[in-house]
Amino acid sequence: MGNRRGCSFPLPLLLLLLAAAWLVLLLPSPAVATRIDDAQAVVLVECAAAWGRTFRGWREGGECNTAQFISCDGAGLVTAMWLDGRGLVGSIPTALGTLTSLTALNLCCNSLYGPIPASFSGLASLAYLDLQYNALSESIPDAISLMTALTSLFLSSNQLSGGIPPAIGALASLKQLYLPQNKLSESIPTEMGNLLELQSLFLDYNWVAGTIPDALSALTNLNHLSMAGNQLEGALPDFLTSFVALTQLYLNSNLLSGSIPAFIGNCVALEVLSLSNNRLTGVLPMSIGAMTNLRSINLYSNQLEGSIPSTIGQLEQLSWLSLSYNALTADLDDLTPLGNLVGLLLSGNAISGSIPTTIRELFSLQTLDVSNNELTGIIPSTISGLIHLTSLMLDHNKLVSPVPQGLSALTVLKLIDLHDNAFSEVLPPAFTKMKRAEYMKLSHNNFTGSIPASISSLQSLTYLDLSYTFLEGTIPTAISKMQRLSRLYLHISTLSGSIPATMGSMLNLQYLYVDPAATPCGAGRCEVVQYSGTAFCRACTNFCDTCTKVARAPPECKKKRRVCSSKSCPGRICIPFIRSCQGFKCI
Repeated sequence: MGNRRGCSFPLPLLLLLLAAAWLVLLLPSPAVATRIDDAQAVVLVECAAAWGRTFRGWREGGECNTAQFISCDGAGLVTAMWLDGRGLVGSIPTALGTLTSLTALNLCCNSLYGPIPASFSGLASLAYLDLQYNALSESIPDAISLMTALTSLFLSSNQLSGGIPPAIGALASLKQLYLPQNKLSESIPTEMGNLLELQSLFLDYNWVAGTIPDALSALTNLNHLSMAGNQLEGALPDFLTSFVALTQLYLNSNLLSGSIPAFIGNCVALEVLSLSNNRLTGVLPMSIGAMTNLRSINLYSNQLEGSIPSTIGQLEQLSWLSLSYNALTADLDDLTPLGNLVGLLLSGNAISGSIPTTIRELFSLQTLDVSNNELTGIIPSTISGLIHLTSLMLDHNKLVSPVPQGLSALTVLKLIDLHDNAFSEVLPPAFTKMKRAEYMKLSHNNFTGSIPASISSLQSLTYLDLSYTFLEGTIPTAISKMQRLSRLYLHISTLSGSIPATMGSMLNLQYLYVDPAATPCGAGRCEVVQYSGTAFCRACTNFCDTCTKVARAPPECKKKRRVCSSKSCPGRICIPFIRSCQGFKCI
């Protein structure tokens, strides 16, 4: 019996071969490119032609994985189109409604016009439709009711008209409905109460009228409700308290009336409450203090009265409080616990007393507007603690001197308005240290002394009003260094002398109002014009450059130069003067 020798491999080599075999099994098989379905490729070609565009892969025989801005399933049927902001121009082809496997269609932010095709009723699988920011017109088609898979419908910023179709109530899966900034009218259909899954409802800035229907009380999943900028009337609906998930409520700029009910305090999840520019009356309820998640309250331009409730001081998250243009009173001390407040706007109310020293506790404040009230006393020096303040409006009150030097500590202040108060002192040096100020209005006060040359350090200033004061002396020549200044008001003061010739270099200056008694009009000055019943001298833009429009010149001057130019007054200042046929004079 012969010896039988079996075939054997060294153990390391055997292990290597086994590993290689497993690797082969684990590697995916070569991918087979999926071709776009031929019929659907024809539709893509039609769409691209209608929109004046070409996209890679949009053709018969095109492959899904290389085609631009679309997705397909394994059968080559188009499931998604993402064409937002792709420069599409034209109407939406009806053939698009034959892509029945679409689940997402985004045509936002293009230049599409015409109607929404009724053929969209064939898109029964579509869950996401975004047609925002186009120029689509006509009404929302009733056929939309057949798109029952929709969860998100975005139609805002178009030119859609007519009423909101009751058929929209058939979209039982809808969670987001955006219809703002169209021309929709009529009333809110009660069928919208069938949208039980709805979380966000935007109808703002249309022409929707009538009352807010009780049927909407069923929308208990809402977290964002916006109907601002319409013609809605009636009282605030009491079913708002059933919206336990509601975080943002925008009903501003309507015709709503009645009072703000105490039950508003039950909306404890609310973060934004905007009811401004309505016809609301009565007092602010104390219960508002229970809404501790509030970050923004906008109630301006209503007819509210009584005192601002002290409980507002409990809203520690509040960053914006706007109650302007009502008839409210307040103890401003009650508001100083609001350390996160960025904007406090109380203009046009009946708030009296003084600005409290505790104002410094509003250390996050960027905008403070308590103008048009009845405040008295001085501006407290503690205001210097508001180091983030960019806008300070204290005008139309009865505040008195001294202006605190601490104002100079507000190094990021861009706007300061103290006009129409009772300040009576030499123009404080604090004003000349506000290096970032762009707007400064100090008129209608009793400031005295001269305009300091140091005012020229305000290099960012574009607007300066020192009119209706008792300032005297001459206009400092250094003012010409304020090259960004476009408006300068110095009239009704006791200034004397003439307009400095150096002001001819102020190339951005558009309006200069000075008192004719101080800088006499007539020979070599500027033309007298009437403004609010008082005669002032009006200079022109850029002095020796193109002038602003002045009164009509005599008929005999029609064919002659009537404006200043850079060559009109070499080395001197050019002023429009219509009594001469040249249309200007040199000073």
